Amino acid sequence: MRHLIAVVLCVVLATSTFAQSQTGFQAVTSHLDPGGDLFLYVSTEQWLKGLSVQMNQWRDFFTAVPGQNNVDQENMTRFFDFLTRLLKNSGIEEVRGFGMSSIARGQGLYGSTAMLYHGRGNASGYLWSLFGKTPHTMDGINLLPASTALGSFTDLDLPMLWSILDKEVGQSGIPGAKEAMQSLPAQFALATGVQLDKALASLAGECGVVVTIDDTRAIAPAGAGPSMQIPDIRAMLVLKVKNETIFNALDAAAAANPAVIRTDRPGLKMRTMMLPAGPRPINMRPSIAQNGEYFFLSSSDALIEEALAVKAGTKPGLKSRDEFRKLAQSVPEQGNSFTFTSQKVTETINRIVQMNQSATGKGNDPQVQMMMNLFSSNGTAGSYRVFANSDEGWLFTGNGGQSASFVLLSAMAAPLIMASIASPSLLRSHQASNETSAVASLRSITLAEGTFMRSQRNYGDLPALIRAGLLDSRFNAPVSGYQFSIGVTAGNFTAIANPVSSNMGRYGYFVNPDGVIRYSTAAVLAPPGLAGRPIQ
Repeated sequence: MRHLIAVVLCVVLATSTFAQSQTGFQAVTSHLDPGGDLFLYVSTEQWLKGLSVQMNQWRDFFTAVPGQNNVDQENMTRFFDFLTRLLKNSGIEEVRGFGMSSIARGQGLYGSTAMLYHGRGNASGYLWSLFGKTPHTMDGINLLPASTALGSFTDLDLPMLWSILDKEVGQSGIPGAKEAMQSLPAQFALATGVQLDKALASLAGECGVVVTIDDTRAIAPAGAGPSMQIPDIRAMLVLKVKNETIFNALDAAAAANPAVIRTDRPGLKMRTMMLPAGPRPINMRPSIAQNGEYFFLSSSDALIEEALAVKAGTKPGLKSRDEFRKLAQSVPEQGNSFTFTSQKVTETINRIVQMNQSATGKGNDPQVQMMMNLFSSNGTAGSYRVFANSDEGWLFTGNGGQSASFVLLSAMAAPLIMASIASPSLLRSHQASNETSAVASLRSITLAEGTFMRSQRNYGDLPALIRAGLLDSRFNAPVSGYQFSIGVTAGNFTAIANPVSSNMGRYGYFVNPDGVIRYSTAAVLAPPGLAGRPIQ
């Protein structure tokens, strides 16, 4: 069945644009693995070309929505102009195709490849330079301890990102946006003791996140028995830097704190905060450190020491583990980013969920069990993927314990499940809002009729009230999903509000000179048994 789905997707999505994008098709599919359970190519050239122009059309649509004042329309215009500039400058419009494949490489191991293709010489947007320009040896992997459960390092030009945001937000004209951006440097300096521009200038364009899970150092949360122990979990942020600007600023801020342990030895400066004793779900000894070109912010000084020992080769690291060696088969050693996820992540999450279920007496919650089954698998559940910015586009290569087709279907299923849950609630909320607005509008019409009667000695229909300036001209068209009408006889009027469709509102309403809002006399536009009765 999965093979059939793959063939259908490939044929339907590729053949319609193959003639126009043959070069893109060949360039993308040359990196993919045929013969697996997923082989997909999508030409995006026609979809994304001129996307910024399409955004202008959406802007015109939203600014033309009735009921907005001039300020709302102007702010909407500014917001869409801001998005249009971001799209145009990002390079998204340069994407010409996307491809993905998945193939079994062994028992419980699937290789996956994907490419976001822009074509040679067609990469002017910051999407193609913000996350690194040239693939290189990824030294960050040499900092990962053997107990690493999640490790991810990526090239990231934060000074470029800041300049993009500063420029685009400053030019947006959105009320308060420019002022908020201008206040951020002062807030950053107040919080860290270092100027934002100096901190950004000290960065060398690479950052990483490390999470370790050590089963040999189990922790029992407060009040839990021996069977409720969880592994020791530690986390660390790593920044590649040009100098010690960030470390020195934080060090100066902590200089007067007697609870800080200072470590200074050749090649390492480290400061560790001793926290008061108390029950915690994880061991906490917050630490900062500087080692050559790396700055560390960690939940534990021991994790920093372990990472440096791996870097120095005095302690085995992640690369020594069988799980990593299996996942790293045929994966490039050079790139701009890598992400490793261990099977330990799923196992630990499942253990914590089960402990929580046991503690709360909800041991067989079907929804929790469904999610646990969805994201668990037999065999290796981890993954290792490398992303490289090639001269043709972004190339993603990796291995995992789950097929890319399963991951893709899971990713598609999640929003569909959420939509199926949220859509009825959103619809009901939309209907209720329109119904409330309709009732309020009928009350406004009642007031307008009273004013008209005092001056004209009779009630007026809808056009007459609008001409007299007692009602807004927007009542000539549906307002918040309701169509309004007024019937007038000698000394009497009936103002009616009916929804233009069932999605806009469930009920119809009317009002007479007594000012009492009632449900429609039509049974289908009123709650059961309340047709023609006053609303509550």
